[in-house]
Amino acid sequence: MRDFDRAIDDRGRREAAWLAMVMRVNGYEPAVIVCSTARRCAETLDVVLASVPAKAAVIRSETLYTGGHEAYLDMIIAQVDAPSILVVGHNPMIEDTAMALVDQNHSALSEALGGGFPTAGLLIVDVNVDTSAMKIGKGRFVALLSPLDA
Repeated sequence: MRDFDRAIDDRGRREAAWLAMVMRVNGYEPAVIVCSTARRCAETLDVVLASVPAKAAVIRSETLYTGGHEAYLDMIIAQVDAPSILVVGHNPMIEDTAMALVDQNHSALSEALGGGFPTAGLLIVDVNVDTSAMKIGKGRFVALLSPLDA
């Protein structure tokens, strides 16, 4: 089976349900969701949307599977008018995107990442709507929530 076609497993479903619960409890309702077309990402999003009352526009993108973190940044920048964006994608691109988005002092994010970006992790970054600021890392790291912390 190709990696692209790999289904989410039971652990992944539990972690996606945890993510949905965290989003619901904290009132995180994305305006736009950008999701990889890989099967496990689509299935993860299905689990989240079953629990989170999202009115979000959903954009499915194969680029999140095939591209690097620059493709992720481009997808985020394309949604610059959205007040909040949820990206469902892959590592190491998610981690590289996080490092590119946050301000030049990566210490808080690096400490939170520890051994890497967790599966079903929810990174929260405040980003200035100035698209050039996104490219040069002017976002503010807010939190990294992980099912490993539950």
